Amino acid sequence: MHSTWSDGAQSLKEMAEACRDRGYEYFSITDHSQAVTVAGGLKPQQVREQWEEVEEVRQSVDGIHLFRSLEVDILKDGSLDMPDEILAGLDLVLISVHSFMNMSLTDMTDRVIRALEHPEVDILAHPTGRILNRRQPFALDVEAVLQAASELGVAVELTAHPSRLDLHDRHLRRAKELGVKVAVSTDAHSSQDLDLMSYGVDQASRGWLEAGDILNAMPLKEFKAWVNRRQTT
Repeated sequence: MHSTWSDGAQSLKEMAEACRDRGYEYFSITDHSQAVTVAGGLKPQQVREQWEEVEEVRQSVDGIHLFRSLEVDILKDGSLDMPDEILAGLDLVLISVHSFMNMSLTDMTDRVIRALEHPEVDILAHPTGRILNRRQPFALDVEAVLQAASELGVAVELTAHPSRLDLHDRHLRRAKELGVKVAVSTDAHSSQDLDLMSYGVDQASRGWLEAGDILNAMPLKEFKAWVNRRQTT
């Protein structure tokens, strides 16, 4: 989800309170990185400044945990739109494609898999880039990407927003078969958007997913352990 730090409508504190009031134990704000200029993507120094506000919200809003997170753009060559020292300082690193969507299937697949291989990456967001009735999915070998995610321990996102519902239900079923965790996300840009979660739950059900397949269905303690999984292996 997003806040006023990039293209969201409400502050970190407001989003924290809205999530808490819906019974969430935890949440993450994943504002855009600098390459997404149209959405006010954050430069490295702005990310550090946001971390200061994250700490303030952690202290001021009881009953919910806020993770340091960012939606980092996958650049054309598969590198990530943030320096490694910023990525290392995040609790959760989401990656996504927002540009050069007309690449060939081979080039796009190689691009995404190279990004998945970065050791700080946790979740691949809206993997095929589709927007229903507006934009077709870009060319991508989803099977190869899911295989890579399985090998690398990276989760994939199911975007609950009804204009996306990305991943497709058949890809969700395949993720389950491969043991790839799925994060069901509202892509909320306001507190009202949090109510879109039901669409994601419905899409997950169509893909035969159960609670154990859903990353953010974990209790907070288990989710923290997953976030820190590479530090304990």
